[in-house]
Amino acid sequence: MVLAIVGARLLDARSETPLDGDTLVVGDDGRIASIGRGRGAVPADATVLDAGGATLVPGLIDCHVHIGGIHERLEASISRTYTETVGAMLKAGPEILGTGVTTVRDAGGAPAGLRKLFASGWPGPRLQVSVNPISITGGHGDGMSPSGIILDGDRPMTELPPAIADGPDEVRKAVRAQIRAGADWIKTFSTGGVYSMMDAPGAVQFSVDEIRVMVEEAELAGIHGVLSHAENAPGIKNALRAGVRSIEHGDGIDDEAIDLMLERDVPLVPTLYISYRMLEPDLVEQGITPPWALEKQRGLMKDLDRNLRHAIERGVRIAMGTDGLRGDHLPRELSLMVRHGLSPIGALRAATMEAARLLDLDADLGTIEGGKIADLALVSGDPLSEPDLWTDPARIVAVVQAGNVVADRR
Repeated sequence: MVLAIVGARLLDARSETPLDGDTLVVGDDGRIASIGRGRGAVPADATVLDAGGATLVPGLIDCHVHIGGIHERLEASISRTYTETVGAMLKAGPEILGTGVTTVRDAGGAPAGLRKLFASGWPGPRLQVSVNPISITGGHGDGMSPSGIILDGDRPMTELPPAIADGPDEVRKAVRAQIRAGADWIKTFSTGGVYSMMDAPGAVQFSVDEIRVMVEEAELAGIHGVLSHAENAPGIKNALRAGVRSIEHGDGIDDEAIDLMLERDVPLVPTLYISYRMLEPDLVEQGITPPWALEKQRGLMKDLDRNLRHAIERGVRIAMGTDGLRGDHLPRELSLMVRHGLSPIGALRAATMEAARLLDLDADLGTIEGGKIADLALVSGDPLSEPDLWTDPARIVAVVQAGNVVADRR
């Protein structure tokens, strides 16, 4: 199908000035064929989408999502079967597209089979997966409670292989198991975290040598690399010295860590959305954010703004990631990034150009240019003067993925 989007304000993050043109034509190969002006630029055989003056931006890219997760009380979580989880992940596919997010990197929990289903026609975002994150015993990815109950629930070992590993040899085997299961990335926990019962964000987990094994195995397999959950400065620096591709969260980043990120050109994925979502009354009052997690998250919030602003001021690359769970993917992250120091154009860049670059998709995605895949989001208003528009689902008017209209609220 040839698609023509007419009457649009064309904006990508290369400049605050809109592109010269108001009509974008997508060829039947799903790529941008031309950018022109007026109805005269529309081929005779094209299906026309009238933008009515709305702003057309590249499809958003969320570099840190957990499609398999959901905000719920513990008793609901441990009673759910994996079959139910897969059904919910498939249902989340079109919901994610409806938020303007056309590509995601799942940071743990989604099997490679979900990527294949979305790629073969099931409605959902373009997907990269990390399968099961690598954790030390008792670390952020170890679901065993103090009483010995496993809280991770029902997971098939073939699609989500075990990933608790201690020492370089165990780490190597765990990484190879994720790669065998179809991982595009290896996810590791370089520090403790908030939602884990047995550790804290200040804990350092995995040595440089252990993380370096993950990086080596990812390179040998030819996959994208390693992303590192890292809350505190020593854990961030261990991950950077080992060669990871991105730092996730990074709440406790310091100047030495920033130096390493700049030297190695490693982006930060700050995941502000989840930091605020966990503290919202609906989750706290129902006990969905348990008291022990609430205390840890409140502790992290004390320095979050100062540290992130400092990283931005020093020039650290920022890529968007929400840490959002299924049913909870609205890209509020762009608004929060502006609140914490990025310019509106910087937030849009983080969600498009920088995210595409991190996921090795920048040859095809991230900007509005001839020849690129037509992943696009049409929004009412101007995201540069109204960064809070991303908090309102009604402002996302239409979404196009590879030239197909996958959501339309006009």
